[in-house]
Amino acid sequence: MATIPASVRLSDPDGRAWLRAALKTVNAPLPVETTPEGMVDCILDAHPDLHAAVRIAALIDEVPGPTLANLVSRGVVSYTELKAAMERIRPLGLDVTETENGQWIAEMAGFGVFQDAPSL
Repeated sequence: MATIPASVRLSDPDGRAWLRAALKTVNAPLPVETTPEGMVDCILDAHPDLHAAVRIAALIDEVPGPTLANLVSRGVVSYTELKAAMERIRPLGLDVTETENGQWIAEMAGFGVFQDAPSL
């Protein structure tokens, strides 16, 4: 399946708003803010660098679960994509798989809930 570009994923104003809310938490301690498009790209990147990995870890570990669920339900990302991103950052020393959100994301991905971000 072709990857849905960030611009399409963020075309829903509610999805964009939920991601902007999540980014307030992700960006708070960082010297350079990540845009909504940049965050989607970080999640989908098959080979994230440390810059992206820090943002993915913050999204999964620090953003409230209901906000992440809204990102999935609005088609910004899927649980499967979040789980894959979580696994890709482990070799960079950022393991959030055992956090409360990390375990929940893995469980939801295993159930096949919103396996792929819905097409808009």
